[in-house]
Amino acid sequence: MRDNTLNKIFYIISEDKNTSRKEFQRNGNLSRKKLFEYLPAMMLTSISVLLLVSVDGLIVGRYVSKDALSSVNIVNPIISFIGVASAILASGVATCLSRQMGTGDSEKIQRTKNAGLKLMIMTAVIMSLIQIPIFIGLIASYKNLDPEMRALTWQYSIGLMVATPMGIVSTVGVYQLQIIGKMKVIAWLSIMEGVVNLLLDLLFVKVFNMGVAGAGFGTAGANLLRSTITVIYLAKCTDVYKSGGIKATGKDMKDVIVDGLPEGAYSLMYAVQGYCLMQIILNFFGSDGGSIKGICLFCGSIANIFVSGIQGAMRPMAGLMSGAEDRKGVRILVQQCIGLDVALVGLTTAVFELFPGVFYHIHGIKDIPEFGLTCVRIFALSFIFKGINTIFRLFFANRKDTKFATILTIAGNALIPVLAFVMGIIFKPYMIWSAYVITEVIILAVSFGRYIYWFDEDVKEQDQSEKTLYMSLKPDEAVKASRLMRSYANEQGYPESLSYRAALCVEEMVAYAAESQKSPDLNIQLTIRFTNDSVVFVIIDNGKCIALDINKEQQKITTDNYDLIKRIAKSVEYQYILDMNFTKIVISKLDRDARKELTVS
Repeated sequence: MRDNTLNKIFYIISEDKNTSRKEFQRNGNLSRKKLFEYLPAMMLTSISVLLLVSVDGLIVGRYVSKDALSSVNIVNPIISFIGVASAILASGVATCLSRQMGTGDSEKIQRTKNAGLKLMIMTAVIMSLIQIPIFIGLIASYKNLDPEMRALTWQYSIGLMVATPMGIVSTVGVYQLQIIGKMKVIAWLSIMEGVVNLLLDLLFVKVFNMGVAGAGFGTAGANLLRSTITVIYLAKCTDVYKSGGIKATGKDMKDVIVDGLPEGAYSLMYAVQGYCLMQIILNFFGSDGGSIKGICLFCGSIANIFVSGIQGAMRPMAGLMSGAEDRKGVRILVQQCIGLDVALVGLTTAVFELFPGVFYHIHGIKDIPEFGLTCVRIFALSFIFKGINTIFRLFFANRKDTKFATILTIAGNALIPVLAFVMGIIFKPYMIWSAYVITEVIILAVSFGRYIYWFDEDVKEQDQSEKTLYMSLKPDEAVKASRLMRSYANEQGYPESLSYRAALCVEEMVAYAAESQKSPDLNIQLTIRFTNDSVVFVIIDNGKCIALDINKEQQKITTDNYDLIKRIAKSVEYQYILDMNFTKIVISKLDRDARKELTVS
């Protein structure tokens, strides 16, 4: 049993070892290139989010008091509760829309866009009202707060309540921009918001002496500017809000919400465990607990620069390839992202382990609470595991394995406060933070088991009547690759009439890609799915735009043999997305009349 599992792991990590196809085995060059193209912009975005989220604590800690810093972190779990709606909607829109783009179904894409717009408006309106009793109830539930600390939390909360509806619009907008590949736009919007928040905080807190309330209103002002510009850009410069008059159905809205449930469940449980942990920490550490947690969360936000950057860079490609049923492409992408997480987050964790005191000092805390350094060191050990779990959660969402992901997220995050309380009683109070590490390791073990399960399902699918060939090639390898494809189809017993026409499409489409960009950096990946009745052929390349419709005036390159491809194929679907050409060709068996017509032409 153990040997079998190890073999699966090795096969998942390695590629196809068949020597006849080794030359063209899927190498992941295209997804790696896109990851490194998107990653800098997404990391800039995460840095700006760090400024937006953590700058309030930095400013009030330095210019007001340690109690003001504690009040900001006491309110944070409440903000997380409010953010659950944003997480469900934004993740659902992004996952559903990217997968529909991968299928190439134009009508479904338009309905999903319309569903996202309607849900965003409704959510913003509803949450602006619902948040009021949530804030009142949760602040009142903190029994260990003295009157002065309770007053500080209310002062900070007012500005945040003003920001809630605008924050929903901004969050959904970020995910929509991710899916259409506008990473630089996201980065600039986030930088602007983070800088504006910093400047407004300094103005309201330091200059106008508004105290912790000034930090809340600074966040509201930055959110207002960001959401306004985001809406204007999406409306004027993209078609995200345009659905061609096609209206969303109730099922479309349900699909969006269901696809967002894993991320929503994570956000909800993160809010619940954050609230429970705040109660536990205040009980064990007193008023110092708020500042200790604030420093730990600040360090977590720094690590999250890389985690969110990797997830944001992964999301568009994962959705596109999942929609195209490119199983191997998605697995390679997951492996690449995990490697990035281990390298980048691992390096960051080492900094926290070596220099935890630095992060107290930059918050203006010179008198570090007892065990404060140890708490940071223990908490930081969870960051690598959390990053890998985030990658797996996105993988499960794109496989529509939302039930498993949701249950795992709820169970895992519910375990954290329970473990924290037990650790605090049995051991020293600082062992509370080990609950994060233990839980993330358990979630990782279960997630990897589920990942192997999906790998087995893919293998079973290959063992049935449907076979899939995954290839990566350079432009000058088209003819050789098409011959290999015909040989593979012959080995598997598929009709020659299908394999020869599919091979011709391979040669023609790769030729078009080569014509569009005469460069050795051109990466082409193929997914060719055979059945007894049809061949579904998907080609993705990072060349310049190829216009397949000779009637379009704005085309950049005309495919001279497009008429031939239309006769060969049952359907041809093309889109230029994420700065890549994405073409899906379906080839089916020909009846006698169709075969005669093709022969004559």
